[in-house]
Amino acid sequence: MDLGIACSFRTTGTEALGTAIARAAATAERAGLASWWAGGDREAAADRAHDPTLGLQRVARATSRIRLGLSGDLLSLRGAAVRAKQIASIDWFGGGRLELGLDLACPPPVLADPFREIGDHVGRCIDNLGAMRALWTQRRASHHGEHVSFTGAIALPKPVGDRVPATHLRATTADVLDRYVAAHAAPAGWLAWQAGRADLVAADAVLTRVLGEAAEDVRRTWCVPVADLPAAREAIASLPVRVDELVADLDHLPTDDEIAAIAAFA
Repeated sequence: MDLGIACSFRTTGTEALGTAIARAAATAERAGLASWWAGGDREAAADRAHDPTLGLQRVARATSRIRLGLSGDLLSLRGAAVRAKQIASIDWFGGGRLELGLDLACPPPVLADPFREIGDHVGRCIDNLGAMRALWTQRRASHHGEHVSFTGAIALPKPVGDRVPATHLRATTADVLDRYVAAHAAPAGWLAWQAGRADLVAADAVLTRVLGEAAEDVRRTWCVPVADLPAAREAIASLPVRVDELVADLDHLPTDDEIAAIAAFA
């Protein structure tokens, strides 16, 4: 089982933000942690933190091996073409290490644009992702969806290898997962984010109910608040579900001591 770290890009000391991100990221990589997840848009708003995408770009530049993850992208709030370029740019800084986590729950009111009606946020997210996949993988891209349509578009940069980055979904309901699978097939990963043990088991049951045997091919990531890491690490052996990666989440950039304490549970 892998052990990772997640955080919001918020400093608690006098260290400059860019310096603090680079220092923490390099420390996490040296400590042997498997992944660094940026907190999602929802967490950034709640913690009054800086943009997850910009912060993760700094992590990518300061490291060379650790997996990079956006944990909760609210794609329904984005323009597909701009977002495709932003994510591809991070992937180039990271040498092809970026993984994309999607948050398909309703966006919080604080992030709503009063001049732009979202309507079906799940449908818009799924459509935006389809447009982004076309821009990432096609030389002259075309996409025809309910919310986004274009023909013959040229988009650069593309992710390393002109690939679609591994896409994870934050655990959601069976009907939402059904809609995603119908459009994009099974996700690469399933994120039980800030979940207790009961929520983790319930989320796994949804995944299995929708995907059947194909659920075995989906990577399971369990994210817990850093204070709950010891109990979660101990519980994994007796859980009735598989956990491929355990992630400790902080609402701020970690100190070197905090990273060392997390790595000790590997």
